[in-house]
Amino acid sequence: MRENQLTSDRKIPLREQLSYAMIEFALNPLYTIYASFLVFFYTDTIGVDAGIVGVIILVSKVFDGISDFFAGSIIDHTHTRHGSARPWVLRIAIPLLLAYIITFTVPSVGNVGKIAYIFISYNVSQAIIYTMADAAANALPTYMTIEPKTRSSSYAFRLLFAVIIQMIFSAIYLDMVEWLGGGQIGWILSAGIFGVIAAIALVIVFGGTKEAVRAEDIGKEDVPIWVAVKALLHNKYWFMALGLNFCSVLHQVATLTVGVYYAKYILNDATLVGALTLYHHIPAAVAMLALPVALQKGASKRNLAIVSGLIMLAGSIVSVIYASGAPFVLSLGLRGFGYGIVAGIFQGMIADTIEYGEWKTGIRAQGVTVSAGGAGQKLGAGIGTALLGIYMSMNGYDGTAAVQTDSAISAIRICFIFVPIIIYLATIVLGYFFKLDKQYPQIVKELEARHKGNS
Repeated sequence: MRENQLTSDRKIPLREQLSYAMIEFALNPLYTIYASFLVFFYTDTIGVDAGIVGVIILVSKVFDGISDFFAGSIIDHTHTRHGSARPWVLRIAIPLLLAYIITFTVPSVGNVGKIAYIFISYNVSQAIIYTMADAAANALPTYMTIEPKTRSSSYAFRLLFAVIIQMIFSAIYLDMVEWLGGGQIGWILSAGIFGVIAAIALVIVFGGTKEAVRAEDIGKEDVPIWVAVKALLHNKYWFMALGLNFCSVLHQVATLTVGVYYAKYILNDATLVGALTLYHHIPAAVAMLALPVALQKGASKRNLAIVSGLIMLAGSIVSVIYASGAPFVLSLGLRGFGYGIVAGIFQGMIADTIEYGEWKTGIRAQGVTVSAGGAGQKLGAGIGTALLGIYMSMNGYDGTAAVQTDSAISAIRICFIFVPIIIYLATIVLGYFFKLDKQYPQIVKELEARHKGNS
């Protein structure tokens, strides 16, 4: 018998939505480390060349992206009294704690040894441990309900928590590293503290959520991973949502990863990255705070995606004209507000493609569909970070040098100010062609009729 007699189309209670959102206490600090600080740690603390770091990350992201499909398939094939995704939220708690720590325990064994350790530890912590945790997190709301409004609202609350946590984390992390002794030991100790918090948070999420969507409720049968992946190839809206996530992550690389270098070499104070993050994240949090209400009132995700791109584009144009002062702060705020919208709606868009995919192909593989959406995130982070490292290395950047060359400084400015314009134009185009919102109610009705006919 189930833990709870719930219908698969139930509305997720607010308490449960907030419990789910707490998963960001586990995932977001590690994600922010990889998005904002890890390249800086490798180049300026460990002393590895930025170009080599970029290549390592790019190659690793290939494995990382592939692992998303396997993680989603594992979830789809998991059937316990606690559900399919929830058991993995609990199982991954201790491994995730270890992932925080091994990321920074790079041994002093020469340059080749460091490179080998970075490659292995990056793939273990990211491609295996973090991927499984993130897959369970992304899939969980699709097992909590098929009702789109509170499902999208749950994702929006999660992203709101993500922005707030990332804002606080980014502001304090470098100071915390120094307070704990600085150097590599400071990075290890601070990561260990957040790893413990992560493990506790996952236990809380497990206890505070419930799954209602079971295979027997929707006529779903387990499908082999290759069948699920083949079905995704016929899901055009999944590709569009994936592209939006790709753009969202590229925005983060251009704003947060490059932001550390911008603060250190343009503003001459690396700790100012906390201020830059605040200017970006406070407006993002405001946008995400409003999203659950807007989504539950029926706001179109398509229109929201287009608006987000336009707002970020406006912010980028302002920063082209004003590279400092109050207008520059405004530009970061606009970029942050737009990011808050597109990041807040992405997971809901991916979740909606589950029903579209089943309607189109007859195959429902929600774990693979949602978890594979992380491929866009990882591909964006991998390509963005790799290109950043390679481009900076080509322009003479040396993390161990006291003074950077003019070409290296120029490369940082270009990545931070001009590259995002292309990203925001792509966001607008992808949002324009995502027209699933209007089709979704009819698709669900047809699927319900199919399920009743099969039962």
